[in-house]
Amino acid sequence: MYVMLLPLVATAQAVPEGVKYDLTDLAYPRVARLARIQGVVKLELIPNETGQEVKLISGDPLLAPQATGNLSKWRTNQPITVNFIFRLADPDISKKRVTKGDAFDRMILRMFHLATYTEEYYCKQSSDKLVEPNVVQEVPVILDVEIVGGTNCLQVETSLVASR
Repeated sequence: MYVMLLPLVATAQAVPEGVKYDLTDLAYPRVARLARIQGVVKLELIPNETGQEVKLISGDPLLAPQATGNLSKWRTNQPITVNFIFRLADPDISKKRVTKGDAFDRMILRMFHLATYTEEYYCKQSSDKLVEPNVVQEVPVILDVEIVGGTNCLQVETSLVASR
């Protein structure tokens, strides 16, 4: 008796054959990022005899123009609904050790059992990234496109008086 094992691989469903998408020039709107606005813009792309019609179903007015402009570049032979999911990612904040003074200063600090270093926080700026469309529902066709926007780091300075 032979037993054949097939590996099961979980993959995202492919975009249907009749849908040609284009994600070039799709980015998180700057004003919405600065205002920290997130949300879903739900649009419908309907083919007709003169071309295609993009219909806004719901979404924030600061996010909708970017999604509408991108969806107008798509081509399809069937009506589809696309959810553009705009989400902000937190910046990557790390700590690093910074030594205090020079070698002589650190020797004096050691004599009094004081720390010879401080910990400073620094921030890496995160950039925008796009997640390719994935099928949420096949009939009627509903696609999700995720746009993750990087947030800016706030630089906080402490004075010598506040740090003691």
